[in-house]
Amino acid sequence: MNSPITFPPAAPALKLTRAPAEKWAASLAEERRRLQEDQEALREREANLRDYEARLRALQMEIEAGRAGTVAAVRPTATPFVRPSSRAPFVDDAALQAAWEKLHRAREILEAEQSHMRDERIVHQERETVLKQREDGVVAREAAVAEREAVLLAAHGGEREPIASEHTMSAMTRLTCAPFNIARSVFGGKKK
Repeated sequence: MNSPITFPPAAPALKLTRAPAEKWAASLAEERRRLQEDQEALREREANLRDYEARLRALQMEIEAGRAGTVAAVRPTATPFVRPSSRAPFVDDAALQAAWEKLHRAREILEAEQSHMRDERIVHQERETVLKQREDGVVAREAAVAEREAVLLAAHGGEREPIASEHTMSAMTRLTCAPFNIARSVFGGKKK
């Protein structure tokens, strides 16, 4: 049951195929060219970053100088940065910021009061116009009544008829006396 074991020959034959040297030289040259292009692009980016860093440092120095109160020496035409939340130009001074906030709040209140005052003025003018129209109407009615009275006086020859006392009483007096007058008429009492 033993089977014989066979081993391969002692010296195998190795055959390696090598690419020609020209092919290696061409691929090496291509790789060097790409590396040089990448290095040039990196140098350009590095120079751009250095310029940008220099501009940022200069801007930071201007900002710090502005906080110290020497904005005029660094950049005389610079305006202070405005914070959008409080609209105060100087961020570090708490008292100044509080004063700015008070000023803005007072301005908002003033604008609200002005709009209310304007609305009240418009309503008042409308009331005056209506009152003037009513006054003109009353004057016209009084003139019409005076004209009718003049016509009636002319028709009767200048004599005026006495008006009954009931009609000279006010409406309130007649209203309050009405129940008593009814009671007198029912029970037969005499009017004083």
